[in-house]
Amino acid sequence: MDPVFALIDGNSFFASCEKVFRPDLAHTPVVVLSNNDGCVVARSAEAKKLGIKMCQPFFEIEDFCKKNGVVAFSSNYELYGDLSGRMISAIASLVPAVEQYSIDEAFADMSGLSTTPEQLTTLGTNIKERVLQWVGIPTCVGIAPTKTLAKYCNHLAKKFPSLNGVCNWFELSADRRQKALMCQPVDEIWGVGRRLKTRLNSFGIYTAWDLTVTPPDWIRKQFSLVLAQTVLELRGESCLPLEEVRAQRKQVVRSRSFNQLISTEEELEGAIIFHAEETARTLRKEKTAAHVIGIILNTNPFREHDLQYHIYPAKGLNFATNDSKSIIEAACDLLHTYFRPGYLFKRAGVYASEVVPMKSVPMDLFEEEQRKDRQKLSDAVDAINRRFGKYCLCYAGSKLSEEQWRMARYRLSPAYTTCLADIPQVA
Repeated sequence: MDPVFALIDGNSFFASCEKVFRPDLAHTPVVVLSNNDGCVVARSAEAKKLGIKMCQPFFEIEDFCKKNGVVAFSSNYELYGDLSGRMISAIASLVPAVEQYSIDEAFADMSGLSTTPEQLTTLGTNIKERVLQWVGIPTCVGIAPTKTLAKYCNHLAKKFPSLNGVCNWFELSADRRQKALMCQPVDEIWGVGRRLKTRLNSFGIYTAWDLTVTPPDWIRKQFSLVLAQTVLELRGESCLPLEEVRAQRKQVVRSRSFNQLISTEEELEGAIIFHAEETARTLRKEKTAAHVIGIILNTNPFREHDLQYHIYPAKGLNFATNDSKSIIEAACDLLHTYFRPGYLFKRAGVYASEVVPMKSVPMDLFEEEQRKDRQKLSDAVDAINRRFGKYCLCYAGSKLSEEQWRMARYRLSPAYTTCLADIPQVA
């Protein structure tokens, strides 16, 4: 059975999420801002037409947005994460297997689901309509015999409105396939970034078609095996299988920039405890544990007149753990050791490395009872937070000087789907 892949991508995902519970914004230009409301990270179609650019500092366009009726939102990660999960569930209801590639993208296995190209297009349309009906997120669908071509078809589906949001490689004639690859620059291909584009251009490879007709062996010698596989995928030979189970991550990092500069150890301690809790929660969610805990302390590199201090110290633990208390203690010990007065800090965080599956952590005869008690406490806290809200229960230290280090989100929308107090009410 020949493989068939679909790539489903949420259109302007963050901005679309903000519109789901705000029907009054259906045709209104919307932008979503980065951490601390710094730069534009998502734009609705209406905002793009106004010429607003990605990564544009918001302070530069704030007056422009007011004059043109653009609505700006702070990043609502709780909402986006929940709607992403609902989108994946809607897709999974129509196909046998799904690989979530990012928060707004997923590959779907369509192999053996239809016998004609037209049926595949119909299935792609059904996925698109179901996600819109069940979740409220508009999507585009690319269908092809390889993951690279499916992603490229998704790009074409977004670029050309005549495709009605679904581009099926199997329905294109050989001439149309060639034209489709010739009309786009080579860096539109999945995995080809700016640096690769510059090198490829130096060899006369400017378009996706130029890359497709280049011998894979030559590409492998001049570049890499990965790019050679990309060429094979562009030719219709599948090299990248669907990954239903994500590979276990080797490191967990949780950090954020502050909404203002911080100079005291107490203020930093609140941020470190908060990120240590988040790190431990992630490890438990993924059923893993860490042998090493480290912290991140950064001053602002753009304030060149300030004294600079950038460190990432770490310490090994007696045994791998995902217990919040143990990770908080390790992180705070590092902070007390490496904190230096006289610096203005802009960012702090906690990371866990040498991550292993929890089931592979050996038992310790002398620590076993204490570990069991701490595990019960962590499980109880997680259960309460799942039921009543993510931060319903937390360590008191994470509230230290919170107003100084907590990320600024002055334009934050409600957590419509994850907080009982924010559930929309219909009159």
